[in-house]
Amino acid sequence: MAKQINCECGYVARGDSEDEVVTRIRDHMRIDHPELLERVSDQDLRGWIEET
Repeated sequence: MAKQINCECGYVARGDSEDEVVTRIRDHMRIDHPELLERVSDQDLRGWIEET
């Protein structure tokens, strides 16, 4: 089952594993939301993952 995180801006990070989704959303944050990089932990991000 695929996993994803939906960003408030509309971007959707998808992957086959939690690690893949966290990496993709971190890459997105680095470009579009750099102010959040230090404020949001990987544990927080894992809590936002949905199964699709």
